[in-house]
Amino acid sequence: PGTYMKDFCSVDHQTICQPCEEGYYSPEHNTFDRCEQCSCQHGKCVRTNGTCLCPSGFLCSNSTCSVCEMNTCSVEEKPKRTEHPPGQYLYQCEPKCPEYQYFDSKEDTCKPKTQCITLGLVEKIPGNNTHDSICQKPHDNNSVYMILCFGFVLLSLTLFIFVSHTCWRNIRKQAANKKPIQAVQCKTSDFHLSKEESGFQLVIQDESKDSSSLSMEDLEKVSSLS
Repeated sequence: PGTYMKDFCSVDHQTICQPCEEGYYSPEHNTFDRCEQCSCQHGKCVRTNGTCLCPSGFLCSNSTCSVCEMNTCSVEEKPKRTEHPPGQYLYQCEPKCPEYQYFDSKEDTCKPKTQCITLGLVEKIPGNNTHDSICQKPHDNNSVYMILCFGFVLLSLTLFIFVSHTCWRNIRKQAANKKPIQAVQCKTSDFHLSKEESGFQLVIQDESKDSSSLSMEDLEKVSSLS
């Protein structure tokens, strides 16, 4: 099987058989000078029986595997085959491992998930189809209480400092607004008048003196007449 007869035997040599070429097969011993052609469209033909084999990453779509389809399942999944209609295959992906196990891709095997509670730990991250569970120590209630108290004290202190600073700024602002305004005393000697202004001031002073002296004389005359 898997060969055809290239040359008949003779007195000089035995029968010469030749392997079937790629895509051809021969299921039994024969005297044919050629092999039969395989019906594979995508896969590789087996020379001895004519069945088809899909390449890596592909699945047979029918009973003869003449048509292949891509395997869409992930590493931790496996294809589940159903036949509908007869002779035609359909595939659905399902986990390789049961629910309490996960698939280790490095070792290509299923391993049990770690049960944190049996180790006296709590589960931090639950396991899934590809990863084991991650455990951690239980939280200490006293530590949590101390952290909350420290945070409350720190917040209160910050609030107190902020309010005190705001009040102090307001008091300073009010004190600055109530501060009395000091009058500035000026001396006439501090002002320098021009000659014209000085002369005009002297004329005014003389006129005021004359008017005052005139009024005094009038008063004396009136008093003498009376």
